[in-house]
Amino acid sequence: MKAGKFIRIFSIFGLLMLLMLQYLWFQNSYVLMEHDVLDKSEKILLKSVEEELFWRLSTFSNSLKIIDNSGDYKKNKNETVVSDYKINQTNDIKKALQHFTNSMGKPCNIKTVDSLFSSSIAEAISFTPAHTIKIVSAKDREKGKHSKFNLYAKITDEQYAEVVLVNPLGSILQQAQMIVMVSILLVIIIGIVLLYLLRSTLRENRFVSFIKDYTHALTHELKTPISGIYMASSQLESGIFEEKPEVRKRYYAMCRESSSKLLSTVDRILLVAKAEHSRITTSPVETEIKPFIEKIAKTHSQNNFRRKEVELTTVCEPESLKANIDPFLIENVLNNLIDNAMKYSNQQVSISIHAAQAENKLEIQVKDTGFGIDRNEVKHIFDNFERGNRIQGKGIDGFGIGLNYVQKVIRAHKGTIRVQSQEGLGSVFQILLPF
Repeated sequence: MKAGKFIRIFSIFGLLMLLMLQYLWFQNSYVLMEHDVLDKSEKILLKSVEEELFWRLSTFSNSLKIIDNSGDYKKNKNETVVSDYKINQTNDIKKALQHFTNSMGKPCNIKTVDSLFSSSIAEAISFTPAHTIKIVSAKDREKGKHSKFNLYAKITDEQYAEVVLVNPLGSILQQAQMIVMVSILLVIIIGIVLLYLLRSTLRENRFVSFIKDYTHALTHELKTPISGIYMASSQLESGIFEEKPEVRKRYYAMCRESSSKLLSTVDRILLVAKAEHSRITTSPVETEIKPFIEKIAKTHSQNNFRRKEVELTTVCEPESLKANIDPFLIENVLNNLIDNAMKYSNQQVSISIHAAQAENKLEIQVKDTGFGIDRNEVKHIFDNFERGNRIQGKGIDGFGIGLNYVQKVIRAHKGTIRVQSQEGLGSVFQILLPF
């Protein structure tokens, strides 16, 4: 139990560490992506303002006079200033050109800057981040430059192109949604693998513990009847009861009860082992239900090796009820349920077997007044090696494999089995089998 608890804590801690590392990785990835977007956006904004300037200069080609080789002035609509003058693109020259175009009535066109910025940034980072763009004064620039999402490009000493990135987190996450989805998927897969390994480890530990308990219980269950048979037969062999027929009869009864218990234990072990290693197949035959269940009840009444006060009743409605069942397998099922009812009860117990026809199905109910089952344990009682917490430490024999076998037999008949139980008031097992 301590090992299982330690494994659970360690696995939960490992999963939390995995999630934390995944979060840190994603946070660092976002910071790097954000830095890359801001850096490229700032450079592209400067480049866009510069390109817009030379685009405006090119529009003056129709009004400028260009001197030809003869010294005459001519208008050439196909030539531009940019093509005729090699401009040294320093900050001073660009500032002078901005003043020149402003004085010529051609100020900076912010829509053109936005168009150039949007197309260039889309090529650089594969998406266009949501943004606003406008021309602001130097004073406004001083107020907004403290925000890392406000980018500026100088036009003149008093004018700046301002780009404000709107919701950069959403824009970056939208672009990185594939990375986010893959990351989440990886976390889910790793979590499932960890849970599967945890479940396998716990099941393995539980199985090892079961083997120890199973070996102890099996040794006890086999040793008790064998010892009883050996003791009774030794006394009978000695001849000391030759003149005491009543005592001799009682010792013969002890041999018979111990043999019955030993045979029952061996049969149960063999049946469950067979069910674990091979598929249960049925051989249905038409069976009269009333004498069938009465025979099973009589057998348990005569072989009450648990020595409890048992009231065992049977009811069949109608009395002529017949069904196609495998009598050998269904007898094992009822034997198991009756034995459990006797085993998990106080010294006095009432057990009733009720067979009837319900919606074109054979319904068999086994009801007892035993310990009952806690509602939190009811859903697990058909699992292998499952025994309720109420049974632990009471010295009641059993391996927690009988009801799993019962369920397999009922499913092999294409039927269903359900249980209703209340702790302290007993249990009702309901079996439904198709006719």
